[in-house]
Amino acid sequence: MNMSFSGTLLRFVNFQKNIAIEAPTANDALSKLVSLYPQARQVIYDAEGKVRQVHQIFLNGKQLRADDLNNPVRSDDQLDILTAIAGG
Repeated sequence: MNMSFSGTLLRFVNFQKNIAIEAPTANDALSKLVSLYPQARQVIYDAEGKVRQVHQIFLNGKQLRADDLNNPVRSDDQLDILTAIAGG
């Protein structure tokens, strides 16, 4: 599957906007991602090992909930990880 990143997440994946990762689920793809880029672990996951709520994850344009991350994915799927920005 193709994973895409933007904003602050880019610096934790060596400024690559797209990374191809083969995995059976989105959760497995995230695990592989942080294996390749250990510096991303603390940004993507909280202390309990769950995806931080600040990140919105989309599979082929559809927003995933936490319990959707273990659903099967295909090699031609697109996984987008967006980080919410707060401020005023």
